Amino acid sequence: MATRLLSFLFKIWMSRTLGAEAVGLYQIAFSVLVLLFSFTAGAPTVLSRKVAECAARGDVRRQNSLTTASLVIGLVSSAATVAVFLALSGHLGGIFADERCVPIFLVMLPALVTSSLYAPLRSWFWGRKNFLAFSAMELVDEVLKIGFAMLFAGGFFAALTGAAGVALALVASDAVCVLLLFLLFFRTGGRFARPQGARELVSSTLPLSAVRILTSLSASLSALIIPRQLVAGGLSAAVATAQYGRVAGMALPLIMAPVTIVSALSVVLIPDLAELAAADKYDEIRAKLRTALLFAAIVASAFFAVYVPLGRELGAFFFGDEEAGKLVSYAAVIIFPLALGSVTTPVLNSLGMEKCSFIGYVCGLICSLPCIFFLPQYIGIYAAVVASGAGFAVTALVNFVFLAKRLGRFHGLARPVGVCAFSVPLAVLGLFTERLVAPHLGNVFVIIAVTVPVFGLFAVFVSVFGIVDIRGFFSMFLPSPRRRV
Repeated sequence: MATRLLSFLFKIWMSRTLGAEAVGLYQIAFSVLVLLFSFTAGAPTVLSRKVAECAARGDVRRQNSLTTASLVIGLVSSAATVAVFLALSGHLGGIFADERCVPIFLVMLPALVTSSLYAPLRSWFWGRKNFLAFSAMELVDEVLKIGFAMLFAGGFFAALTGAAGVALALVASDAVCVLLLFLLFFRTGGRFARPQGARELVSSTLPLSAVRILTSLSASLSALIIPRQLVAGGLSAAVATAQYGRVAGMALPLIMAPVTIVSALSVVLIPDLAELAAADKYDEIRAKLRTALLFAAIVASAFFAVYVPLGRELGAFFFGDEEAGKLVSYAAVIIFPLALGSVTTPVLNSLGMEKCSFIGYVCGLICSLPCIFFLPQYIGIYAAVVASGAGFAVTALVNFVFLAKRLGRFHGLARPVGVCAFSVPLAVLGLFTERLVAPHLGNVFVIIAVTVPVFGLFAVFVSVFGIVDIRGFFSMFLPSPRRRV
């Protein structure tokens, strides 16, 4: 969670230091890189599940073989992709609405190789429930990225200021972390072994790879098409890029920030749920899912009730951009399907239902595409918000339907629904308070004046009605005891 916080602080620094236009250039280039990574990442999610299964059996040799196979897959595919795009570097201008994205993209392109090695190594630690090493390395990665970005974007390399400097920082931090992960891998019992199980990994990961590709494709289409549509509607390329930067680099990260807590805790469940599924302990799986859904509802509801009234103030406070804040207020409703998806997707994957999560993403993508292509000419940059919301909502609902079919009917959903419903009057109260105090106080004091009573009333509601057992919730995410391997 500290890593997520640092990532969010990094986005704040980017927006304040570089401005909305540079953030937009970086986000557009980065969306294409993420799309390429979805093709070259190997099988990190499947690998963590396979490693967990091997660890439960004490099969260290197979752990190493699978990890080596995943590393080989990632290295070969990423290196080949980088070579192709470098060879075609002179023809990339047509991909982007703003050609200034091309040099930024080329600078960050080597990160494709480092990330494709980074992902399997992290999965190895995750599958063995070595959460400390996993989390520590993620934290180191973010710290290094921030440090390198401040150095490079500040003009350490004269030709790589601004967004290009941040792109170089991404490459440098990933490279250092890969070296550190290899050292930890060997020190904690990991070894290179004959790469076996590659076919098994590839076949198992195809649905997940397809999910990653579709997710990245959706983001890339949004980054490439929406600015073009805005330009076609009469805006200049610079203004269109800046507006997209406000959505992708400011508003949506702020919306997603609290949900990352839910996502991080949900991912922790993957090894345990895989073991429970293998033992046919579905009652325990249903219990963990109910608790996770309740926690997701609490987090989403609390922040929805704050984001709606305080969008303008939060945008000015975090990013120095009130226009980005207005987008936050309109996009606040996205937090509900986003939180639901952050729980249901890891659970589906842990149960071996990767094809089901793939179907969910396909449905979400299909629903978001019309918004990307047709809405910008009518509602401008808000089309990106609508597209994201539609995609998240459909994906979450489809995921939940599949889980209900697999796990059967389970009780306990009334509490999450009730919590979400309670957020609406709290948001109205927040709006009333904001309108009352905003003319007389600065942004910081307005945020305090609204947040304190909203969060206070929400805490009273949760405690009075006995919504959640905090101690029982956090104990759910502690690793279950098992034999060391």
